[in-house]
Amino acid sequence: AVGAAHGFFSVDCTACCGLGQVEILGGRHEEGVELLRNALVASSLRENEDDAMELEVLLHLTDALFHTHAIDEVEPLVLRYREAAKAESQRDGGNFCWELGSIYASARLHEARGKPQEAESEVRALLDILRETGAAVQDNLSYLQHLLQQASKHLKILDPELGEEELVTSVAA
Repeated sequence: AVGAAHGFFSVDCTACCGLGQVEILGGRHEEGVELLRNALVASSLRENEDDAMELEVLLHLTDALFHTHAIDEVEPLVLRYREAAKAESQRDGGNFCWELGSIYASARLHEARGKPQEAESEVRALLDILRETGAAVQDNLSYLQHLLQQASKHLKILDPELGEEELVTSVAA
């Protein structure tokens, strides 16, 4: 509120995003999601052109909404996340981490909507980017390992008992 009162929306965005994550980790999910929603509003009002702030909020807010199965609310946010991540990747000279996170969110959305083929297509796109980026993968290895672990945990199409073997094996590798 202090940041917004003085026109420093990036301060508000950062504070709300961080506090939202703390609330969620502390088991106060509704309060955390509300803070993340406030952070998203503040991110669009911020005084600079740093899209990473918006992307950070979208990452955490979409994840929180998936956990509560708020699919109708998360759908437009995933689309916004995908567009912003693609733009940031192009602007940032090929930094693909945001784009990979948004692809994963898109795969989760497709699966939640009962579209496993579209979810598989998104995971394949994610793997293609990883293959194409080569050495850049090493610079972001811990994030990428976390992302793939989350995908394996949350996407039924990556369950070894249910998923297509080649895809499951590719993600696990």
